[in-house]
Amino acid sequence: MKRVALILFFLILIIMIYPSQSDAALRLFVGQDEVALKNSLVMINGNFMIPVSVFADYLGAEVKTTEQDIEMVFSDQTILMQLEDESAQVDGKPYKLEVAPQLIEGEIVVPVRFIANRLGLSLVFDQDIMGLRLEASKEKPLSESSFTSSLIRQPAVSKPEEPASDEPQPPEPIVIHHPEEEQDLKDIIFMGGPRSRVFLDLKSYTGYQTYLLTEPDRLVVDLYGVGGDALPTVEVSGHPVVSSIRSSRFDEQTMRIVCDLKGSTGYRVNPWPEGGLEIEFNFQLTTIELRASEDDLCLYFQASAAPVIEAVYLENPLRLVLDLQETTLMLSSFDKAVNQGRVERLRASQHTPAVTRVVLQVTEPVAPLPLEQLDEGEFILPLFLGTASEAHAYLARLQGHTEPELAEEPIIEGELSGLTVVVDPGHGGSDPGTIGHQGTFEKDINLAIGLYLGDLLRQAGAKVVYTRESDVYVSIFERPAIAAEAKADMFVSIHANSHIKRGTARGTETLYRAHDPASELLARAVQDELVQAITLVNRRTWGREDLAVFNQTKMPAIMVEVGFLDHPDEEILLLAPGFQRVAAQGIYNGIKRFYLEFKQ
Repeated sequence: MKRVALILFFLILIIMIYPSQSDAALRLFVGQDEVALKNSLVMINGNFMIPVSVFADYLGAEVKTTEQDIEMVFSDQTILMQLEDESAQVDGKPYKLEVAPQLIEGEIVVPVRFIANRLGLSLVFDQDIMGLRLEASKEKPLSESSFTSSLIRQPAVSKPEEPASDEPQPPEPIVIHHPEEEQDLKDIIFMGGPRSRVFLDLKSYTGYQTYLLTEPDRLVVDLYGVGGDALPTVEVSGHPVVSSIRSSRFDEQTMRIVCDLKGSTGYRVNPWPEGGLEIEFNFQLTTIELRASEDDLCLYFQASAAPVIEAVYLENPLRLVLDLQETTLMLSSFDKAVNQGRVERLRASQHTPAVTRVVLQVTEPVAPLPLEQLDEGEFILPLFLGTASEAHAYLARLQGHTEPELAEEPIIEGELSGLTVVVDPGHGGSDPGTIGHQGTFEKDINLAIGLYLGDLLRQAGAKVVYTRESDVYVSIFERPAIAAEAKADMFVSIHANSHIKRGTARGTETLYRAHDPASELLARAVQDELVQAITLVNRRTWGREDLAVFNQTKMPAIMVEVGFLDHPDEEILLLAPGFQRVAAQGIYNGIKRFYLEFKQ
């Protein structure tokens, strides 16, 4: 039964990834050499598994296997594994595996991502060859003849004497050794803009680590596997965040980049799909105050640019919480009484490294209206004296209509007839959401799965209302207002996940409005059916109290995090139209199960 289940699983996987070529098998390349596979590749819990023989035949390892033990001896390290055991040893150091080695169709298969990481290699999906490619880098692909010289790691070297510094010492990196040191750091470019962007033009690298330091304020980026000389210092004048960007060779394996800052600030590092790294520093919030008159109430603030603002409504006491995304509070946190209009207290703090939180404690509801710019770096956020739904209706009247005109669609009789579902593809327009290793925007994945889901629901007789059907920005206030206006029976938001430690987390989870039994039941049904459909790791369902789309909806409401876009393997899946359709089918199955059981 186990063998049959694995074969069926693989067939489903191929259909998901190649819906138009369901009879095509996924190919495997090491550099430019195609691996002669005896059996089709398998994915288990989101991990690609390849035969252990590949490392002997194509990568020069000495491989020994017994009934249970697997030993792979490379030129610089030895990896030990056991069948059905989710642990491994690398030169005696223990590691936890996400999936254990398996015996499938007479072949021992192991998780390729784990071994690739140990060897400093990359595993990428190449759409041109319709397969996976294991290689050193885009510029230096491996081949059978070049493997030995390309993969040998450099011997340990003593660190040069340096003046005492509080800058951290990087951990021993995984580095690819090249016979002749090359200039891998080609340029350092300060691109400026509201996010103070810096681009590191890299020919190749094997990894990086960042440190945000103070006294003086600076961001340190250690680039591993980068050969060549340091570049001249880039001086930045007249910019509020960055004053200079320096590079130096820390050791034979590491190039160090130091961005000298004018104040400690959050940041984000984005690997570019075509190579190189981009550093984006947070928006800078330097002034914030409440301004009130007889008829108007607004927040005035000065910032380097206008950030995305998300609102959350809390009760007991009544509060409007405004989260300014990718924003650093450059002044001290405060909590003070203001007693202006409906606002009793105003406080601001750095809620997370990426979020500045502003809280208005109010006596009656207030809701934010669209942000307005007064002058360069000066903004006001008008506050509507009423609820979010009343603010939405007010904006609709200003635009000359009271409700959206929806095209009439033919009514289909089916088992979901009478059900109205709001399908909410997260993010959109100027808000890309999470960005994957290959540069994939979350907003595009969410929209594709959302449209597939809507089609399935319509075919079953349900009425579907989308918060967006194209690449447009819809605020988090409009989304629940659309659901209320449609008198929807349930609200289903589609997202792809990310983790603060990029590439470390994986799997599927479903969020729901906390303390709402109906929302929790819907979340559990969708989570069960979705995990069964796409076979990723079943992480959890969990209630949230801090999401505006939950707090402003009354019907059962969930947010489905299909997979982790910042994990390389799951990004490959999320990009595949076939996988998107299967994910939509799983969500649909959960909605149907909940609806039919709830009706009884």
